[in-house]
Amino acid sequence: MVKADMVLDVICVHSYIGYTRLVRAADRMRACGTDVTITFRPYEIAPAASDSPQPLMPVLERMLGPYAATQAEIFTWQAARDGLELRYDRAVATGSFRAHLLIGRAAEQGLAEPVVERLFRAHFTDGLHIAGEGTLREIAEECGVDLGPGGAGALAKGSEEAEELRGELHRLRRHGVPAPPVFRIGDGPILLGVQTERSLYEAMTTAAAESGAGTGTGAGAGAGAGVEPVAGSAAVRSVDAAF
Repeated sequence: MVKADMVLDVICVHSYIGYTRLVRAADRMRACGTDVTITFRPYEIAPAASDSPQPLMPVLERMLGPYAATQAEIFTWQAARDGLELRYDRAVATGSFRAHLLIGRAAEQGLAEPVVERLFRAHFTDGLHIAGEGTLREIAEECGVDLGPGGAGALAKGSEEAEELRGELHRLRRHGVPAPPVFRIGDGPILLGVQTERSLYEAMTTAAAESGAGTGTGAGAGAGAGVEPVAGSAAVRSVDAAF
C-alpha cells in the first residue's frame, strides 16, 4: 500500500489542479494492483473570509486590482490543460471551514476523494456556495456521506468536529506547513506547489518499491505519455513532523 498526504483548500485553484493530478496518478497505480490511500490535510487560504456568499470576481478585483481579470484568465487556461473548467464569472467567494468539516466526515467513511472533487467542482465550475448548509447537505447526499442524525448541522462551526478541525489547522501552521498544495508520498520528501502527474506517479512507484508493494510489470510503461516534463520539487524537512 502507498500512503499519500495532500494539504489543500477547496477554494484554491492550485489545489484543484494538484488534486486532479494526484488522483490520476493514484488511479494509475490502483489499475496496476497497488492500493493508494490519500489523506487530505486542511488549509484555509482565506481564514477571515465570511461565509456570506458574494461574487468572486469583485473580491479578486479588490485584492488584485486591474490584474484580477488577467490572473483569472491564466488560471482558467492552466486548469483547462487538465480538463478542468473554471467559471470565475459565477464563482462564489466564501470561507472553506465548513467544507473541510464535510471532508473530515467523508474521510471517516472512506469517501474523501469524491467529496473533495465535488467541492472543487461546486466552487469553481457550478458557482455553488460551498459554505451553505443546503449545498453541503446536497454534496453529502450525492457522494453517499452519512451526516448522522444532526444532518448538515453536524458541520456547524460550534460542533466538536469543528474544534478538532481548528486544532488540526493550528497544528499544521505550527509545523510551518506553507500554502497549498503540499504533498508527501510515502516517506518521501515534502513536495511544494503543483506537481506534474508524472512526478507524483514516480513518487508513488518509489514508495511502492520501498514498501515492497510492486505495481506489476506494466505499471511503468508509458509513464510519461501525454504528461509534462517533471517539475522541480522541494524537500522541506522542517515540516516532516506534520505528516
